[in-house]
Amino acid sequence: MGRKRTNNVMLPKDVQPVRKPNGRIYYYYAPGRGTKYPGVRVPLGKDPQDPDFWRRLREAREPAQNRDGTLAALIAEFKTNPAFADLRPASKRGYTHFLNRLEADGGDRPVTAMTRRDIYQLLDRMSDTPVAANYMLSVLRTLLEFGVPRGYRDDNPAIGVRRLKVDDSGHSPWPEAGYAFVMQHAPAHLRRMAFLGRATGQRISDLVKMRAADLAHDGINLRIGKLRDKPHMVPLTAAQMAEIKSWGVRDLDCMITTPKIGKRCSATYLNHLWNDWRGTEEAAPIRALRMTIHGLRATAIDDRRRAGTEDGAIADEIGMSVKMVSRYLRFADKIASARASRDRRERKMTEYENSTVGLKTNAV
Repeated sequence: MGRKRTNNVMLPKDVQPVRKPNGRIYYYYAPGRGTKYPGVRVPLGKDPQDPDFWRRLREAREPAQNRDGTLAALIAEFKTNPAFADLRPASKRGYTHFLNRLEADGGDRPVTAMTRRDIYQLLDRMSDTPVAANYMLSVLRTLLEFGVPRGYRDDNPAIGVRRLKVDDSGHSPWPEAGYAFVMQHAPAHLRRMAFLGRATGQRISDLVKMRAADLAHDGINLRIGKLRDKPHMVPLTAAQMAEIKSWGVRDLDCMITTPKIGKRCSATYLNHLWNDWRGTEEAAPIRALRMTIHGLRATAIDDRRRAGTEDGAIADEIGMSVKMVSRYLRFADKIASARASRDRRERKMTEYENSTVGLKTNAV
């Protein structure tokens, strides 16, 4: 099918004729019309033979990143800044995804024209995915803040915009019965995952990188990916060390490997293996339990709290902030924690009351 013609003029690509109620036809440049991310519709006038029609079309077609003051130009400059280059790979992928969405949604718009209302409308359109919407808001807030000292605008309209409410279901600690079931019935790679996750309290992205060579005499050395590969040593108990060494993993091999070819697992693949096994008949008894891999991190923190370790020491052991320790504990079993605290207190009182003191007395 050829391009549309009007008044014997072949219409250029992405030019759309619109007939108004009064019968007149007006033309618009509408790139990406009918796609997931259509561009902004630019009015071109009502006469394709008018030189202004073609002038407006040339300006509209010019790449937005080449036009001063546009959102696309700001995004292009931001991507070439060292601050963007220094982002962790995962953060860079996330930023790139949402920056590309912003550019597709309105890259040719002037940054000065953006209002808080526009930002709220953007969040409303993403309300079905509130986590993604809040990520988009963070990226946009950073982008606009970057643009202020570079003359794109005088203020940051994203500051003060409220994030969408997210169901704070979080990652609960694993139920003891669920953990015991996994350790008895799950495949070896998933049992190791569960054991290492509970023993070290690390994220799945760091669990899959653990090697036998990383073991110290009383713990395991690792690099926390979320903290830009910051070196950290997680102390382990003698029983935990004995269990890990009993696996017989060679020094340079990973402790968690793929089930068939014995190669290192990626975090995504390990999560896939976990979810696949959870869907089998073998795992049916724990299917209704909330047991995410990240929940092992909450389990490790809960274990340490029940043992009487203070939040600051837990943070030091696992490698996180005290604030995050409190956040992970918000779904812990408060009754069990309170009983553990009482039991520790009773043991201390018993030691005090039954202490033996030798006194010498003179017989009368």
